[in-house]
Amino acid sequence: MTLTEFCSKVDHSCLGWICEKSIVRRFCEEVLQYGFASVCVNPDQVAYAASLLQGRAGISCVVGFPCGANSAKIKIAEGLEAIANGATDLDIVSNLSKIRNREYDSLAAEYAEIVTAIRTASPNTVIKFIIYAPYGQNPCFDEEELEKISHLVTASGADYIKFVCDPDLIKSFTGGKIKMKFSGCSNFAVSYEALEKGCDRIGCDEKMITWLEENKNVFEEA
Repeated sequence: MTLTEFCSKVDHSCLGWICEKSIVRRFCEEVLQYGFASVCVNPDQVAYAASLLQGRAGISCVVGFPCGANSAKIKIAEGLEAIANGATDLDIVSNLSKIRNREYDSLAAEYAEIVTAIRTASPNTVIKFIIYAPYGQNPCFDEEELEKISHLVTASGADYIKFVCDPDLIKSFTGGKIKMKFSGCSNFAVSYEALEKGCDRIGCDEKMITWLEENKNVFEEA
């Protein structure tokens, strides 16, 4: 894998509790410098990121972040606003409580409602459903829950399933019928391995810049 190939699969995530404009600007500059797939920002920073990138890279926006407890209608409204402001990708948090409560019929209906609305309004928007808790308890679900939710996301018509566990496990559940995004990277080796195992995207924050500088030797020459 070349450095260019690796970077083209990174969503450079700027999702802090407080995101100053100077920080968002730096992340956007790094996206262009390294050739990352997108900058990933909170909804209130999408328009600003779009003004900086001007179509030169993607803009991923989190929806229902961080726990997915909003109704489907609220997530749709949030997603459509992000698209209007320049988002190319929506990283939508599944209702994590519904997963834990095993309310699978309700969750399937929510996925269908969201995908239908987004596809109708903006067919080219990339939809990623998140199936883990980025903060707090329950960062990952048990294997039975993961299998069920993987089937639901695959059937939903979304483009990606986004997770933090072993990519081989998720691929065994989805049968390779949906693209995979690995997130919550703990170190460079984990990130690199995720791509080698078939992930199409990885999400990481500013640690990625340091990791790339420290691990240039692992990449093939272009």
